[in-house]
Parts: sequence; structure tokens; C-alpha cells
Amino acid sequence: MAKEPESLVLSLLGEMRAEIGHIDETLQAVRLTVAGHDLRFDALDEKFDMIREGTVSAIGFAANASRAHVDLHKEIAELRRRVEKLEQAP
Repeated sequence: MAKEPESLVLSLLGEMRAEIGHIDETLQAVRLTVAGHDLRFDALDEKFDMIREGTVSAIGFAANASRAHVDLHKEIAELRRRVEKLEQAP
């Protein structure tokens, strides 16, 4: 019995299957890398939120302190005016 030549179609399908296996491995590596990046971005988002909240709180405290400082100066000025008025009274 004579040997039949290897089918060209089967040969090409085998090569394609090998290439698909390589592509699957590469795709899996990309998916793992993306998952790692997602975790890092989530961590950065949390840090950003903490920094933003801290900044807003600090600005709020500073604004309140500034307003209290101005109010205190107004009250002192009013008391000085009243004292000067009392000192000038006969």
C-alpha cells in the first residue's frame, strides 16, 4: 500500500491550533496584568479620596479659625470703643 501524502489542510489546522494556544497564553498574561493594574488603580483611588477628605477638613478648620479670629478682633474693637466711651464720660 502506498503512503498517502499528509493532508495540507490538516497541517495548516495543526499550525493554527498551535498559534491559537500561543495567543491564549498571551491573552491570559495580559488579563493578569490588567487585573494587577485594576488593583493598583483602586488603591490609588482610595488614597486620593483620603487626601481629598483631609484637605477639605483642613480647609474647613482653617476657614472656621479665620472667621473666629475676625469675630474676636471685632469683639475686641467693640470693647475698646465702649471702654474709651466710658473713660470719656464725666
